[in-house]
Amino acid sequence: MKVLIIIVVLMNVIGCSTQPTNDYQPKSTVETTTKSSRSQNFKEMVSIGTWEGISRSGAKFKVLKIMSNNQHSLTSYNIASGMQFKKSVSFTNKDIECDKFNCHIYTHTADEKLPLKITLTKFVDQDYLVTEAVRLASEGIYSTSYGLKTVKARTTPERFIAQETKKLTAIASIHNNKRFGYWSGILEISNEDQLKFVTLDYQPGQVATFTVYTPGLPYQAKMNFKPEWLQQNNGELTTKLKGASFASEMTLRYPLRDVIKGDFEQRFERYPERLISNGNFRLSRVKPLEDYKLPKWLKPLLQKLE
Repeated sequence: MKVLIIIVVLMNVIGCSTQPTNDYQPKSTVETTTKSSRSQNFKEMVSIGTWEGISRSGAKFKVLKIMSNNQHSLTSYNIASGMQFKKSVSFTNKDIECDKFNCHIYTHTADEKLPLKITLTKFVDQDYLVTEAVRLASEGIYSTSYGLKTVKARTTPERFIAQETKKLTAIASIHNNKRFGYWSGILEISNEDQLKFVTLDYQPGQVATFTVYTPGLPYQAKMNFKPEWLQQNNGELTTKLKGASFASEMTLRYPLRDVIKGDFEQRFERYPERLISNGNFRLSRVKPLEDYKLPKWLKPLLQKLE
């Protein structure tokens, strides 16, 4: 009997000594390890730099800046307004988590009310494929995706604002004719994924300028046409273009007072039957700043919906 008791005691002692000792770690240790892992992954996967691209949803020009001072941002410029309006969200290294495939940025929308998750994925032919996911007040998720390209010099919005703001402001306050004005929008080339930012400066009695900005490139393609070149047919205006070798012909349609829908083609000058490229674009009339401001009576209603 004594032998049996001794065996049972020994078995209990051996069983206790073989239990794993790492089932529980103090919370601070786990957090420290996680933070250290995040920091290391951040250094490996998200480098210091600037990226830009266009989101079709809402017609926004996006600029992502990862700064050496740990003050990062994602800015959205409203294309239809001629870049006159923008919203920015900010974040730091501690808001970023990376794994072997993606980096996730956790922040809030510009109004600081809705949770926002920004996912960066290395992608073929793009520096980043970005997915933004917002958790709405209704607990639903709204998401949108777009590509970003590396910027080595000033961003496209910075260049555009410096060069064009004075002109577009003057034109917007004078010309609100159906055909004339300063127009801003998005251009898409057939069989290409990357969207481009495009403007049309069209004033009566002057040479009109059609300008295309490609995200990631430090220059723009400018083309011109004279009013007398326009040919009208079934409600459409067609004209040849001179200037940069981006488009040689353009067609304009005015389905609404403040909207232009158009097509473009690039053909060999010597062999016009040969098509090099083609695509379409949609432009909105750039209006004076005060026209974009919400009426006072509407603001309380929108706040209730948030």
